[in-house]
Amino acid sequence: MGDSFREVEEEDATGEIVPDVYDRLETLIRFQFTEEKSIHDVLTAFGSPIVSVGIMDAGNITATILGSPRTRRDMNMLESARIFDNDTLFQAASISKPITALAVIKLCQLGQLDLDAPISQYLSSEQISWISTSTTQALASQISLRLLLSHTSGLSVHGFGGYSETNIPTLPQILRGEPPANSEQISLFTVPGLGFSYSGGGFTVIQLILETHLQKPFYQIMDEIVFRPLKMSRSTYKALPDTEKNYAPAYLTGKNKSDPDYYVFPEVAAAALWTTPSDLLRAVHAVQSSLESDDFLKPRWAKIMLTEVGDNNMGMALGWVAEKGSISFQHNGSNPPGYTCLIVGYADLARLEAKGDEEDGSKKESRRRIPKDSGICIMTSSALGFMAIEKVLKAITYLKGWLSVSDSPTVPLLDRASAVDAQAKHWCGDWGPGDWSLVNRDGIFIQYGSLPALRLVPGVLPPHKYDEGNSIDLVADGLDLMLRLGWKEGSRMIEIWQNDLVITLEPKS
Repeated sequence: MGDSFREVEEEDATGEIVPDVYDRLETLIRFQFTEEKSIHDVLTAFGSPIVSVGIMDAGNITATILGSPRTRRDMNMLESARIFDNDTLFQAASISKPITALAVIKLCQLGQLDLDAPISQYLSSEQISWISTSTTQALASQISLRLLLSHTSGLSVHGFGGYSETNIPTLPQILRGEPPANSEQISLFTVPGLGFSYSGGGFTVIQLILETHLQKPFYQIMDEIVFRPLKMSRSTYKALPDTEKNYAPAYLTGKNKSDPDYYVFPEVAAAALWTTPSDLLRAVHAVQSSLESDDFLKPRWAKIMLTEVGDNNMGMALGWVAEKGSISFQHNGSNPPGYTCLIVGYADLARLEAKGDEEDGSKKESRRRIPKDSGICIMTSSALGFMAIEKVLKAITYLKGWLSVSDSPTVPLLDRASAVDAQAKHWCGDWGPGDWSLVNRDGIFIQYGSLPALRLVPGVLPPHKYDEGNSIDLVADGLDLMLRLGWKEGSRMIEIWQNDLVITLEPKS
């Protein structure tokens, strides 16, 4: 499995050389407004001035930095005083959790941990008392690693705020919620195994278990069990030393840089991983390869890791979101003051449940479309990074011709170089609820009431496949609003996407 700074040129079906996916992505980004702008300016307008992207295609990892000055001349033209590259570190935030889970599953495979043993097997009564009361201690002692990894342990504390000062709490202080900890006590609030409740607190208990059981600091455990074997050379759970200068500083908005550059997270198993998209994709590839044959994990353990736990569990498996029957496993993350990120790996999760050849031909055919050993990682150093992440994610899957891995109604990038599908004219007319009109006037326009009409431009995302055909996805030029032209029960309809909400319009009679 190799990696490079930029993806090599590709050939289309006729053998002609086409621009690589990063060049095509950058071209799209530059023309998001009516006039061409720098990638830095567009990403800043989206709220994320620095975006690091990694793509894995058939096991080959490539990467690039979007928005960073690449030369001294470029740097002088921007406010930034630093050049970033593929080795630039970002906080992975909650993606720390599935990487932690990878170590736990490996240790279970080696027989050093038991996935279903009560935590009382690894922690003392005093340690368990840190996360319980005298009334709940017996119950808390029965929590297992499986419950902790799947966020079904019944423990509290969703996430953590980080620390900007040198007064960093110890692990016992964090668990007990004692000063200088800035989070509440991690405690049992419901019956273990009863249901899903996302808990960074639960992963902090995993941190305590590993450090207690192996008698080593957590960062050393992860380095020995995961990072070195997988050649994740730019990954660490350890606090950055003063000598490390190649990291992306956090931004509160596209223009407002944080002071300090980043916060420290002593809840390392849950939130403190520093890494790169390329390294995270190495971990994803290790899981994918392990599903097929003995690799980092044995297939049995890789399947356990990616099997959703229980019902109505928000698709949560062990460390990863891996919904039953889906085509990918993934996780996102967000750390204050300003880091957001997403990692996605393609995998045929339906096959984990299938027995023999029970699936019908249509399901087998759809499985063939899942790209093998492929994935996408996008990291930003902005609190507003999810907008850029979703737009870039949709664009990459579109440009690569891959199946969509996001059903979020985030408005995609627009493609000014492409013409609107001629079939869009069949949706022209008046629509409700509300006073919407789709008009063909030397182009397709959307109008609300008597307000000025807005030109529609093709959106860059994989189309939705209806029985009647593919959707036509159009972005209102100048607004963060998209129209999906499609069908409902055989009749034409329009979905309006805005602010992550979807409104369905039907033709007025």
